Amino acid sequence: MKKYVGTLVFSLSLLTALPLAAHADDSTKDTEANIELTQDEDNKDVTLDAVPGVNFGSHVNSKETKTYTAESVSGNVQVTNPGSSDGWAVQAKRTAFTGSNTSMKGEKITFANGTVAATDTGNASKTPTTQDFEITTENSNILVATKGEGVGEFTMTHDKGDVSLYVPAGNVADNYTSTITWSLTNTPDTK
Repeated sequence: MKKYVGTLVFSLSLLTALPLAAHADDSTKDTEANIELTQDEDNKDVTLDAVPGVNFGSHVNSKETKTYTAESVSGNVQVTNPGSSDGWAVQAKRTAFTGSNTSMKGEKITFANGTVAATDTGNASKTPTTQDFEITTENSNILVATKGEGVGEFTMTHDKGDVSLYVPAGNVADNYTSTITWSLTNTPDTK
C-alpha cells in the first residue's frame, strides 16, 4: 500500500509540474460602438430662463458712506443649453437708481461668491464660470461658457449676504429704483 500511495503522490506532483501544452493565441480585436445625438429642431436655442431681483430694504439716510447687504435675492440666473456647441454668456447692466426727484450718485451694486451648478448632478459638461462682479450701466459678462462647454441647464445663485449696494455720503433721502437688464449672448467676449 505504501508503494501505491508513493506512486500516486509522485504522479500527481509530476502532472502539476509539467506546463500545459495547449494555450490560447495572444491576440486582440477592436470593434466600434456608435451613437448619433441629433439637435432637437424644436428646442435648439440656448435660453435665459430666470434672473434674480434684489431688495435692499429701507434704511435711515446717513451723512456717512454706507454699504447695505440685500434683504432678499429672489431667484437666480438660469440658462438652458440643449446641445449647442457655441459658447454663450449672460450679461448684466443697470439703470441709475432714480427717485421721485433725483438720481443717486456714486452707487455700486456688487455680487460676490456666486455658486454655479448644473441642475442635473450627472452633467459631464464643464460648468460655466463666474467671478465677483459689479453691475454698472454698461453690459458686462457675469456668467460665461466657452465653445463646447455649458451644455445642459445651469444656475448661478447668490446668497442675500453676498449682494451689496454701496451708497456714498451726500445722497438725498428718496425711494430709489434701478432696473437691471440681464441678457444672453452666444458670442462671449472678455468684457
